[in-house]
Amino acid sequence: MGKVLALLVFILLALASVAGYIFLTGKINAGERQMAAGQIKHDKGQTALDKGKVKLEAGKQELSEGKKEYEQAKDSWFLVFADKLLKGGEGFKDAEKKIAEGDKQVAKGEHKVNVGERRLDIGELELSHGMELMRLAKGARVACAVGAVFFTALSILLGFWWRRSLSRLFRQTDA
Repeated sequence: MGKVLALLVFILLALASVAGYIFLTGKINAGERQMAAGQIKHDKGQTALDKGKVKLEAGKQELSEGKKEYEQAKDSWFLVFADKLLKGGEGFKDAEKKIAEGDKQVAKGEHKVNVGERRLDIGELELSHGMELMRLAKGARVACAVGAVFFTALSILLGFWWRRSLSRLFRQTDA
């Protein structure tokens, strides 16, 4: 009776290994698709971040030039006098408002770039974590395949080796 139980255990272990192999193969395939999609999103995010940085630098440069022009104009007593005479001082007030608005836009741009960099870093960490999990799952799948082959071969080998004693056991129970 012990041989029958041992043979059944080995057959069940072989079946469990095959089931584990099939299950892990499905999970690995789904994970690889998710990893590919995540890599595409990461690449798009990197491109968008690079464009944002270029746009931010251009905005900073334009603001810096505007501030220089404003300071030069403010230092010219003739332009100050002409503005007060012709526009009632509104030209310099408008310029100050535009410079303040430019400062706000640059600050918003810097914040967006910082947030984008953080999100990209988080995405990179998630991708590397996913790759590590994928590596572990592939190792487990190989272990299941080896287990399936080993337990199947062992079951077949023991079935042939014990066939006489197993057939006697089943003949005795039939009688």
